[in-house]
This record gives sequence, C-alpha cells and structure tokens, in this order.
Amino acid sequence: MEDKRKILVVEDEPDALEIFKDILSEEGFEVDGAEGGLVALERLVNAKYDLILLDIVMPDKDGISILEEIKRFPDKYGDTKVVMLTNIGGDLAVDKAMKIGASGYLLKSETEPDDLVNAVKQYLGLGA
Repeated sequence: MEDKRKILVVEDEPDALEIFKDILSEEGFEVDGAEGGLVALERLVNAKYDLILLDIVMPDKDGISILEEIKRFPDKYGDTKVVMLTNIGGDLAVDKAMKIGASGYLLKSETEPDDLVNAVKQYLGLGA
C-alpha cells in the first residue's frame, strides 16, 4: 500500500482548521493541524510533511515569518512545499511569500472542497 501523504494545516481559526482537516482526511491524506505559527514550528521539528497549508494572518506568528523560518532552516524543518492560505485577493503578503519560496496560495473564501483537494493533489504531484 502506498504511504499516505502527510499534510500540516496551519490555521488559527479552529472551525476553519477542522474543515480543512476533515476534507483532506476524507481524501485519504494524513493531516495534522496547528492552531498558530508557534505550534506549527514545533510540529515541523518533530515530524516531516509533504505539504504545509499555511495561513498568512495569525496572532502569535504570521505565516510570512513562519515561511521565512522554514526556508531559512530546511535541515531543521524539512524542505517542504508550502502553500499560503489567505482571505485577501491581491494581498501583498502573497507576493512576498512567493518571493520567499511559497509554492502557491489559496483564497480561503473562494476555495470549495473539491478545489482544495485538486489543488493539494496538484502541489503534491498526484494529478487532479
């Protein structure tokens, strides 16, 4: 049997976090959640993920700072694809994230469950 792809969803809004986790778990992915950036960094030290879905706006440590840290220390956090989550189209933070090394971004408000699954499969190279 093929190994399950591991995904870390970093989202400070508990309801949104659960929705993302449920949708991706139902598709057969192994999904961990982190309610904020500091928890995410802890998880990344202790486990390796195939993909990180990273919210940009969080109260404890924003997604841009987390992305910078992940990219600066790949030996510590793993060289993992990171997709930013945002509610703001045309967000300057998305441009900055792409320059730092994010693989892409998703607009949370416009992403339906099927869109999320297809995007994740695409980023993981699984075909949609």
